[in-house]
Amino acid sequence: MGELEIRDLIRSGAVCTSWHSSFAAFRRLRLPSPRQAPCLLYSGRSGATTLYCPSTGATLRVPFRGLRGLSPIGSARGWLVVADEASDLHLANPLTGARVALPPITTLRCVEGGAADPDGGGGLVYRVRDERGVVAHIPAAEARDCVYDRAALSGSPLVAGGDCVVLLLHSPLGELSFARPGDERWTWIPPGERTSGGRAYNDRDGLFYVVRSDDSIYALDLKGPNSPVVARRIMPELRHGDQPYRYLIHAPWGELLQAWRFRREYEPSSSTPVEIEDGDGDDVVADPSVELNTNELQL
Repeated sequence: MGELEIRDLIRSGAVCTSWHSSFAAFRRLRLPSPRQAPCLLYSGRSGATTLYCPSTGATLRVPFRGLRGLSPIGSARGWLVVADEASDLHLANPLTGARVALPPITTLRCVEGGAADPDGGGGLVYRVRDERGVVAHIPAAEARDCVYDRAALSGSPLVAGGDCVVLLLHSPLGELSFARPGDERWTWIPPGERTSGGRAYNDRDGLFYVVRSDDSIYALDLKGPNSPVVARRIMPELRHGDQPYRYLIHAPWGELLQAWRFRREYEPSSSTPVEIEDGDGDDVVADPSVELNTNELQL
């Protein structure tokens, strides 16, 4: 079954009794997902998980209801990096239903532990430190939205002999930490300049790549559980007046491309950029009726 297209794999369980048994065994044994073209995964209002394949236009229901209550921050090789309602991270495979725990949020350098709500709410709150050293008490269910930025994954956590590493971009100011399934805590990577969100893993050389806020690119060698982190700058800074969304793309011919995505605010019924002022006429504030549309891409 590992050789089937994702669409055929999901539908195979409906062919007959024996095929359904094989598909059930595939999910029960947590076998690796097939290597196929990327698909988009989303959860509808009913909570059902759906796959959309851009290459074929097919839309498929997936027998995986584990997305409800989870917040995805990254994906790779058929796995999602998701935060649960306590803001702890897991690796989840929507095709097989497998889930692997990562170290808790309280082992990040910026989180000083959890305690009962000091305001008497009765819930769990985390003490999260910002770039100035100021500690804020954040409810556990909300911490994932302000602590985590993005994550990159080196491989499947269930492949025998594989070295699965999760690189996490988090607050304050895009700091980096990494961990492997089974680790007790996140390992902090001493910062240079803050990261901007662009990150990628390259199967060919086994290195992670991150974009700093000055648009320089660094390669990170995280091989070996006891090896020191080796960071090497491979692209100099490229200062830009605007602040685009930054992405790293591995080209088929082996080069690493940096993509800049520029977005502007538009009213849904208009193509004219808009700015909404507050009551004092000084600051520009967000308008919930305004959309952010991509208006330019640069490589």
